[in-house]
Amino acid sequence: MHYKKIIIIPAVFILCNTLYISCCKCPEQTQPFYDITKINVTTNGSAKAIIDTGVITTVDSVFINYIFVNDCVAKEENPFSFLVNQTYACSCESCGLSGLKNKIDTLDITSDSTYNGIAPNKSLKQFFKIGPSASPLSINNVYGLDSLKTILNSNKDGYAGDKTFFTTTKPGNSLGHAFKLKIVFVGGKKLEVKTNRIRWN
Repeated sequence: MHYKKIIIIPAVFILCNTLYISCCKCPEQTQPFYDITKINVTTNGSAKAIIDTGVITTVDSVFINYIFVNDCVAKEENPFSFLVNQTYACSCESCGLSGLKNKIDTLDITSDSTYNGIAPNKSLKQFFKIGPSASPLSINNVYGLDSLKTILNSNKDGYAGDKTFFTTTKPGNSLGHAFKLKIVFVGGKKLEVKTNRIRWN
């Protein structure tokens, strides 16, 4: 009887492993994270007005539309991976669903001219919100830049998506403003993008 148990137990173990392997049809996800590699930008004013031609415009709001370009990236190499049966790690998830590999440290927006009393190249995040890309503005789903940083750092959708910054605070002068979005990641990488000059009063 003892001999039968000794034979049956390993046989059951091997059978279970074989069934698991045969049922697991998905390859291991080798790029579970994503990275923001580039940011494109377009601008418009209230009612989709064109505002970056160099001509002074009178609009109620300015919208800065950021398009985040994302790439899937590989996971950290596990030095002990040779001890693990990689079949058990197989996954049907799409790449990037583990979120940003390199988290955002700071995210800010500035102007190269004095804006509403704020000196050039100083933070204007108190004037900007993230929200809808079309007017009239809705108070729903509107949040600040600090919240955007938190959202991007915890995002599990596999991409940063497109975000629209808007402000209803006028600059208080006709100097013209090139707005710059700057993102600094925990690892030290920086991404910057600047709008064309906007003359708004």
